[in-house]
Amino acid sequence: MTSKTQPQRHDSDDENENEETTELQQPRRRSERRVIRNQDRELNLASRLFRGSSTPKKKTMSISMKNVLLWNPSPDPEAPNHAFYENIIPFLNHLAQLYVIHLVCPVDSSQEREQILCLLRNANLFSSNVIDERRVLFCETQEGKIHIIRHLEANVHVEGGTNGEETVEMVRGFVDKVIWLMQGGSMGNGVWAEGSEIKSNLDRNQWNNVEICRNLWTSSLNFELRNR
Repeated sequence: MTSKTQPQRHDSDDENENEETTELQQPRRRSERRVIRNQDRELNLASRLFRGSSTPKKKTMSISMKNVLLWNPSPDPEAPNHAFYENIIPFLNHLAQLYVIHLVCPVDSSQEREQILCLLRNANLFSSNVIDERRVLFCETQEGKIHIIRHLEANVHVEGGTNGEETVEMVRGFVDKVIWLMQGGSMGNGVWAEGSEIKSNLDRNQWNNVEICRNLWTSSLNFELRNR
C-alpha cells in the first residue's frame, strides 16, 4: 500500500496564522476596552450623582424621658401614672427629622416599663418611625441611666429636672453637648419639673458644653427646629 504523504507544516505558516488571529482580535479588544472605559465613566458619574443627592447623615441624641418628655401626676410615688407634657409629641416628630433619637428611662417595675411603652405606641411614635422601639432603653437606677448615656456617646444629650445636675456632670465628657432643662418639657413658668433643690457642690466652670435653660421651648433645640 502506498502511504499518502501529509503536507508538512512550516513555522512560517504558524506565524502567519498567529498574525492573522492577532489582527482579528485587535478590533475586538479595542472594542472591549472602549466598553470598559464607558462603564467606568458611567459608574463614576453615578457615584458623583449619588453622593450629591444623598441625605446628610443625621446626628444622634439621647433623651432622659422623665422630666423631659414625661411627668407623673400620681400623688403616689409607688404607683406612677406617667403622661406626656403638652405638645411633646409634635416636637418629637420634628426633632426626629434632624436626629436619630435614643430614649433612656429608669423604671421601678415591669408594669411601669410597659405603661411607658404603651404611651409611646398610642402616640404612634413607633409606627410613624419617629422612634425606633429598639432605641428605647430601660434601666433600674440612675447609675444605670448614666452608664447607658455614656455608652451611646450621642451628639446631644437632653436631661431634665432640677435633680439632673449630677447626671449632667457625669455624662458631659461623653457627649458633644448637654442640654439641661430645669422644667423639662413643661411649658409652665412657675414650677420646676421636680421639687428638689439644685445642688451647689459641683464646679460648673468646666461646663463649656452644657446649655442650661428653663424648658424645651426656650432651648436651642426649639430654635434649631424653627430655623431649619
